[in-house]
Amino acid sequence: MLSPSSRLTFLLFVSTFFFACNSLGQHPEEGGILEDISNEVLAKELMDKALILDVRTPEETQLGIIEGATIINFYDDDFEAKIQLMEKSKPIVVYCASGGRSSQAASILAEQGFMEVYNLEGGLYGWQNEGWPVTQSLNDLGSSAITKEEVMTLVQESNALLIDFYAPWCAPCKAMAPIIDDIEKKYGESIHVERVDVAANPELGKTFNVSSIPVFAIYSEGKEVWRNNGLTEKSILVDEIKKALE
Repeated sequence: MLSPSSRLTFLLFVSTFFFACNSLGQHPEEGGILEDISNEVLAKELMDKALILDVRTPEETQLGIIEGATIINFYDDDFEAKIQLMEKSKPIVVYCASGGRSSQAASILAEQGFMEVYNLEGGLYGWQNEGWPVTQSLNDLGSSAITKEEVMTLVQESNALLIDFYAPWCAPCKAMAPIIDDIEKKYGESIHVERVDVAANPELGKTFNVSSIPVFAIYSEGKEVWRNNGLTEKSILVDEIKKALE
């Protein structure tokens, strides 16, 4: 039979072990996930459904990135402000060169309320060493300087207005850019298309309640008639534009 002191030690050990096991990969404050993953898990399970975040420096990213990655330099003074514009409800995979910075970044993301955060073990070096592909970093979208007053005037005076709320470093925004260009070419005479960089114009992001990007919103005669967040099919955008023009 265990002595009282032995029983206390045993109970403390069991409770500590149980807590550690159940806390593994969890972010207790938010009830989310924070864990390391392998290259294979990213490539086969998360590539098509997760946001991918490259936190390396601009010089490093010029050597290649994982396809579809959003690039935000971990050392940027506004790193935390930028990540706030990413969609928190989607899984996000973070990587750097070898895993150090991305581990720190992943912890910050979890603290900021992202629900599923994964750190890529070994970083891009490990990814490449196992033979997984990299691609060239896309050129940043241009940043436009526009005032709150100018946008509000467009909203009030345009018969139909499509606003693309974006940021130059946002990969989903870059993926949508050709679609918005095509729409502007085809419907530009009927609907005004405006691009608003909410990273460069944070006041506009607050005014129009943009909490993650990209966001597409259509306004008609001063009122918002449609809005969608994230990657959006061209056919859906076209259908909503036609409705606004009726």
